[in-house]
Amino acid sequence: MPAKGFKRYDPQTKAAIIEAALSARKAGKTWAEAFQAGKDAGYNGSQLGLEQMVRKSGGKVPGRRGRPAKAQAPEALGGIPAVGALIEKIVKDRVQVALDKAIADLKQARGL
Repeated sequence: MPAKGFKRYDPQTKAAIIEAALSARKAGKTWAEAFQAGKDAGYNGSQLGLEQMVRKSGGKVPGRRGRPAKAQAPEALGGIPAVGALIEKIVKDRVQVALDKAIADLKQARGL
């Protein structure tokens, strides 16, 4: 038994609601306007509920925001070393300088 306040639409009505909302979005209309089109097709819920129904339907929603595609790794862009490799080199250079200075100080203190 569905939870209280949960309404299931018959497949034909649901398809009509989704089609009305998708058509509105494809026409460049806002979700508020798509919501009105869905209500005209028989939808009784909230605007966010309609958005969720449309997105879960599997159809691509025009104007849907998302993360941009990942940028290529620096190595793939013509041999530029990765950031991790650059950091590792900087750390090694600094450690080597500190070690050389410590060794020189010890040699000087011992009189070598």
